[in-house]
Amino acid sequence: MTDFLLYVFTLILSILPLHSQACLGHALLKRQAPGLNFTLGDSQPQPPATIGYNLNHFAITVPNYNATMDFYLNALGFRHIFTVPLDDKHSISYIGYPQGGRNGTGYQTAEEMNREKNNAEGLIEILYSENASNRSAPDPNFGVGFSHLGFVVPSIEETQARLDAYNANIIKRVGAPIDENAALYYFGLPKGQFAPPQLQEVGSLFDGFLLALDPSGYLLEFQQQDP
Repeated sequence: MTDFLLYVFTLILSILPLHSQACLGHALLKRQAPGLNFTLGDSQPQPPATIGYNLNHFAITVPNYNATMDFYLNALGFRHIFTVPLDDKHSISYIGYPQGGRNGTGYQTAEEMNREKNNAEGLIEILYSENASNRSAPDPNFGVGFSHLGFVVPSIEETQARLDAYNANIIKRVGAPIDENAALYYFGLPKGQFAPPQLQEVGSLFDGFLLALDPSGYLLEFQQQDP
């Protein structure tokens, strides 16, 4: 009898991860793509040689250091990790959220964040150049290139109110339909590239999203954090 119970218990333990994964996939489908043609990935493991690879940071070039740092540090709550001034018109800075706690809710000093920089995720490298043309920001005339920075926040409505308080340029509000201009900006396409059915399908996916621009014109996307 004991052996049978042990067998049943072992069988349940082996099934639970698969059941949980299936439920999670179903929840993702329901949450992210109601009514859309959404395809989940095949869950294949990565090549062994790439285990340990991590997207550590993203770099943006900006023409206004003070406005950029004020926006990201104060409006969005990034922490300033370090700045390396090259001269009075060029510098390299790193900013990021603390890595402790869920979604960076733990506190770390700048020294700790700098020490753990190469083990971190989601950092932004600010490349300041007084003569930056900002052509790396989304531009419908260029098509292929950077689209947006994506954030997950505890309350998307409070984030929208905070961006309003900082006079940020919001191009798509929470619950509002996405218009053609915002969709074209998001995909980096020239005017006329979205047919009404395409815009409607994009709009159903983006209903709960918040889209705004930073001081240099980079597109920022905000999604609601899961409970």
